[in-house]
Amino acid sequence: MPPVSVRSEAPEAVQPPPVPAPVARPPPDSVATSERSSWEVLAAALHEEMVPLASSVVVEAIERDRPWVCQGEPTALSARLGGVPEPGAVYRWVWLTGPGSAELHPGPTVQWKAPETPGTYAVRFQVCRDLGGRRVGVLAERLVEIDVRPCGAGERQSQEPLRLTVTQRRQGTFLLQALSQTGARIDSYRWDFGDGTTGTTTEPRVEHSFPLQHLGPHDTRSFTVRVEAFVSQGPPLTAMAFVLTRGSPPNDEPSPVELEVSRWSAQPDGGWRSDVVVRELSPDITWDRVERVTRYWDGGVEVATRKWSEGLHVEERLEQGGFRGYTVVSPAESAPGIKQILDFLYGYDSAGQEVVISWSPYKSDAPPVPPEASEPLPAK
Repeated sequence: MPPVSVRSEAPEAVQPPPVPAPVARPPPDSVATSERSSWEVLAAALHEEMVPLASSVVVEAIERDRPWVCQGEPTALSARLGGVPEPGAVYRWVWLTGPGSAELHPGPTVQWKAPETPGTYAVRFQVCRDLGGRRVGVLAERLVEIDVRPCGAGERQSQEPLRLTVTQRRQGTFLLQALSQTGARIDSYRWDFGDGTTGTTTEPRVEHSFPLQHLGPHDTRSFTVRVEAFVSQGPPLTAMAFVLTRGSPPNDEPSPVELEVSRWSAQPDGGWRSDVVVRELSPDITWDRVERVTRYWDGGVEVATRKWSEGLHVEERLEQGGFRGYTVVSPAESAPGIKQILDFLYGYDSAGQEVVISWSPYKSDAPPVPPEASEPLPAK
């Protein structure tokens, strides 16, 4: 899903020609002319009308886990917000993927995969409100340009001599692990968890619990974690990652849906299939998207989001909006090194509250066996 590079154009002090039915209203006057033009192009690609709304919400910064990225590799982005939170606001990342098409990812953080073609690419974060139909109110936004470079093996190592991985252990608790790619001896690690607490360890990993007491049942919050690795010689190595925590509904809150999922079964092409049956106890739920989380044995995590009709194959519609269908894990998605795949189906009820159900369509039995490091056998 490579986005299209955005060229910076000088503002033109001309009045736009009259348009009978504009796809999107222009953004606030503080945005440059080239920015206003890209806003309209993006709205047309999303088939919606974007309307600027007055709000005290401010996107203070877009934090990144690295200053630039190699082609074809992922990079993490996280939005830092200020001002008074807007009830019912929706966070999303959007970028162009080609002429007349765009990609959209919900949430305050995103794992953006760089395209294979080097260049400068633009990703936009927006705080929005649904105005009904195809109209979306934009409360705040910020654009970030990402430098994608061609990389050889040495360039990749110099770009990321220290990598920080995040693995969720339980609700609000994560395992953080620093992986050095330089071979240098590291004496200690200093951690800044982004929630006001810090720590120092001699091991490259630490488990940390983030505060959840101020999160509502369906709220999310992002924390920026930084680590410094102090080597015996030279300056410390640094790395950064983002942790996304979610509030959980009370244990006594009844689920608005019934979910039945069969254990995955092997397919002739080498992939896996799981049958899924969803029966809605409330007829007011509208399904929105499927979030696929891939966990690796080395602690890495990747997240991909698709429309729910693309992430699930619906074979039969059931009463009250339920459905019977299946989900597929391709051979590439179940390659060696992958520990488990989790699917999250998101929707909204009539009150705008988020509804989430999840299941696992694949899990490997054991970690891959590393190559033996033994010396070659002597010749007979």
